Amino acid sequence: MRRSVRTWGVSLGVGLSLVLAGCGGTSVQVTVLGGGQARTVVDPAEAEALPDLVAAADALALDLLAGAGDGTTVTSPASLQVTLSMAAEGAEGPTLAELEALVGASGQARTDGMNALTGALDDLGGDPAVVQEDELPDTPVVHRASRLLLDDSITVEPPFVDVLARSYGAPAQTTDLADDGAQQVLDLWVEEQTGGLVPRSAITPGPDLLLVLQDAIVLAARWEQPFAAELTQPHPFTLGSGEEVEVDMMSTGGPQSLAYAELDGWQAVRLPYAGGRLAADVVLPPEGGAPTDLAAPVLREILDGLDTEEPTDLLLRMPTVEARSTLDVLPFLAERAPSALQGGFGRITDSPLKISQVVQQGVLVVDEDGTLAAAVTEMGMAGSAPSEPPVELVVDRPYLVRIADGRTGWPLFVTHVADPRAQG
Repeated sequence: MRRSVRTWGVSLGVGLSLVLAGCGGTSVQVTVLGGGQARTVVDPAEAEALPDLVAAADALALDLLAGAGDGTTVTSPASLQVTLSMAAEGAEGPTLAELEALVGASGQARTDGMNALTGALDDLGGDPAVVQEDELPDTPVVHRASRLLLDDSITVEPPFVDVLARSYGAPAQTTDLADDGAQQVLDLWVEEQTGGLVPRSAITPGPDLLLVLQDAIVLAARWEQPFAAELTQPHPFTLGSGEEVEVDMMSTGGPQSLAYAELDGWQAVRLPYAGGRLAADVVLPPEGGAPTDLAAPVLREILDGLDTEEPTDLLLRMPTVEARSTLDVLPFLAERAPSALQGGFGRITDSPLKISQVVQQGVLVVDEDGTLAAAVTEMGMAGSAPSEPPVELVVDRPYLVRIADGRTGWPLFVTHVADPRAQG
């Protein structure tokens, strides 16, 4: 797979305690809390809230992209949804109600639904270091991990620790988040869990930081029908500003039988990955429109069309992509869940807590062989048609890419590709 996104390898041992060397010769200890529950997985067929959670994840992604502006933005609605739901496990009152409205379900149905969505990916799990290999794996790999990192000055409620371990697979660890080495503790986890695609944490430690929720997801998948590299040619791509730039444009060369849908000028094609379970939906807006104009009900109709329409003979040309973005989610939460920025986390600890930092970092690499993608979401809490001639689809202006789990429909990554040229 051709890619210039740098990868970094790291090995981090996990035991009852870790002592890591910090800057300036200091060290920081990380302690794994005992007494947590073993991970148990809910069958998706038994999770009544699953359709609502999937719909809410798509709505989250579209809202985030609309608020991010005109630039390329890689999001993982799945990762953000997991992080918000973990926070909701320790919330109460208005904070709980606002977080659950964003996640898309409430109470035990929310917990079980998130458990089912994350657990359904277990059979695709693998070593995130696969992203460092020269070739993509024959079988798609989706690695995900979550963690609760606590400052050693606070005591947490055991039920909160237990539900994160049992339903999210998120172990609890403690360290001194005010120590000079705390940044290294955060960075090493992010680097390891993304195979180095995201090298550093976006959380800033300090004396006010008492708790961090971290969630990471990585995808490495080969196309079911790879593009021929020799057919990739320079081609014009019109940016949202109207400026025309030159990009590397892949081509199927000839018609391929692919799921295709049109709705009110929107065009979408589904590109399956090897094995057929995972797929990337490429959604092109109408001429003169923008990807961020897409409303959740329209996306749902488009996805229904891709699910149900007969395959179409399609000649597809689309760009290679190298994208990296960092999204501050705090303004989004200030609008949608303002109570969480004030407090309302009494089910975590007696110490007053409020959300003070929320950042999502994303990476997307698309080429002739397939796709690499990674996202890390971190939350810090501080005190207080008919087939006649083939359809030709040329993706030569800003568009969306939605990568989802075919078993559950859960959107793992949704990207607004404003400019497919290498960034970051």
